[in-house]
Amino acid sequence: MNLPLFIARRTAHSTASTQSTMVRIATLAVAISVAVMVVTIAVVAGFRKQIRAAISDFAADIVITDLATIYGAESRPITQDSSLTTIFDSLVGIESISPYAMRGTIIRSQNDATGLVVKGIGNFSDKQSLLDAIVEGRAPLIEEQRHKEILLPELVAKKLGVKSGERVELLSLSDGKPPKRDVFKICGLYRTMGELPVPIALTDIRNVQKINGWQSGTLSGFEIRTSEGVDNYLLSEQINNSLFEDYAGDANLSSVSAEQLYSNIFTWLKTHDINATVIITIMFIVALFNMITALLIMLFERTRMVGILKSLGMSNSSIRKIFLYQAARIISIGLIVGNAIAIALILAQKYTGVIELDSSAYFVSQVPVSIGVVEILIINTIFATAILALLFAVTAIVSQIKPSEAVKYE
Repeated sequence: MNLPLFIARRTAHSTASTQSTMVRIATLAVAISVAVMVVTIAVVAGFRKQIRAAISDFAADIVITDLATIYGAESRPITQDSSLTTIFDSLVGIESISPYAMRGTIIRSQNDATGLVVKGIGNFSDKQSLLDAIVEGRAPLIEEQRHKEILLPELVAKKLGVKSGERVELLSLSDGKPPKRDVFKICGLYRTMGELPVPIALTDIRNVQKINGWQSGTLSGFEIRTSEGVDNYLLSEQINNSLFEDYAGDANLSSVSAEQLYSNIFTWLKTHDINATVIITIMFIVALFNMITALLIMLFERTRMVGILKSLGMSNSSIRKIFLYQAARIISIGLIVGNAIAIALILAQKYTGVIELDSSAYFVSQVPVSIGVVEILIINTIFATAILALLFAVTAIVSQIKPSEAVKYE
């Protein structure tokens, strides 16, 4: 028979008003702390996951293009050859490779005109985050027959005073030549992640190749989507090393990761990690403080019981277990209640999107949440273990209680 556990169970429902109140407060503190921790981590993970997915769909995890045009709107033409295919096949962590073509243009409507980069890609069906960002209309059709359709940023459409279904004119400028004019139909509008330095419209890659006067095999570069868990920066460096050693083409190719292209966004994400750490630390301290207070009150109100148990020959370690079992009970109830609250809030936000955000400031239109069962179990395990370990040190006060004085304690 586990005597400390038996005593802990019998004394769990104390009638002492002070102890009962502190136990409730400690339980509530644990529940609130756990709920806040789980929700905080779910929100931070949601931001990281959704923004990374959006960047992967919109600008890829890694981009390979001419070194001189990595950060520019214009691009120098390159052609895929056998040496590039060999390099791609030799690398681990690449999920897909897609060609793209770009051209800086002026877009004009009847109301206004502005600068714009037109980006052509070969497939929209695998870019779910981009499709989810469409607020009006649809993505450009990519079929055997070429369609002169364009997916326009919502902010650009507002500036030009146009909407889905209307037509706009693209003017492509070349040195010493009259501007080349093309009329495109707006098939849809999409919401960008904040206000980009240069707005980007999307279309069929063949449209951009025609604007640039390129053959079908001539491109601006390649977009690489990496497998989950791959370090994009390290893989980008591997690609650069391979291009330096094995690339046999004429272009001065280089690769750059999304973290480098959009360093401001990833720096912003890191600030959320810091904020989450601060919140979790505060919640842990609040729960620990309340648990220590409750445990000390239980110890002081059970001082006479401790003296009697010592007189009967029970060891200090066994007596300490009694109070640790009671603390574990409080923590367990708090964990159950806290997790229930957190999961309910996460599910409500996930399926209703009740808490909205300004997409121009936060890159998303509503608070994203993402957390799994494994992450919740890890949070609970670390929290409970850390609290109990610190409370074990607090129960050392038991060894200072003298039986001869404790049995007289009222």
